[in-house]
Amino acid sequence: MIQRNQGTNLITSQNTLVIIPANGNYNDDSVPVSLLPLGGKPLICHAIDTARQLAENIEICISSSDINVIKTVNNYGLRVPFKLPQELYTNMFDVDEIILHAIDHYARKELNFDTLVLLSPYSPFCQSNHILDAAVFLEADIEMVAGVKVLTQATGQYYLTENQEGYLQKHTDVPESNGEKVYNYNNAFAILKTSAIRQYPRSFFRRISKYVMDNTASIFVENMDDLMRCEQILRGD
Repeated sequence: MIQRNQGTNLITSQNTLVIIPANGNYNDDSVPVSLLPLGGKPLICHAIDTARQLAENIEICISSSDINVIKTVNNYGLRVPFKLPQELYTNMFDVDEIILHAIDHYARKELNFDTLVLLSPYSPFCQSNHILDAAVFLEADIEMVAGVKVLTQATGQYYLTENQEGYLQKHTDVPESNGEKVYNYNNAFAILKTSAIRQYPRSFFRRISKYVMDNTASIFVENMDDLMRCEQILRGD
């Protein structure tokens, strides 16, 4: 088991809940993508290893309604705190209700968290150092810090640039460059204020800072081709 990082810049687990939503994303064999093996263990276990370098087990929340995901996580030594009600699941990109469900669960136990780390089980090369480095940007006025990658091709529902205040702003079309960089969210992780998500959905956030990740760290596994690419990277091919 990977031990929790003891560095001075560690996100304090007393204030932070790590949420890993894993549900409803299946490959052609009807196996949850989060359970596909990479480097000898399921994808979700890579996310758990990363989370354990940020917080203690009690502050790591796997949110899933899939019994096989829950069994796998429990067998990996991390207790799943609840089975997510199926009606809450929408899709892996729209998880606000899942976040609120998780923090309400802990609040009923009188466990309240100032900060949330939303960590993807589909981004195996997102490491704890990325999140720790990004946490520096979560200043008093910031609602969220999110992982992004530099746009290399025009894909996605919207595109991101920075405004004059340094916050990310969305565009439905690729904006004219004017010398500024354009980004996509890579969906690897986000760090957000609990107070912000309690007030309004993330789509209403206006004070979002970026954390730029390279193409390897930004890999998001959706299918077997993505998984094969990850295996090649692990082998150094």
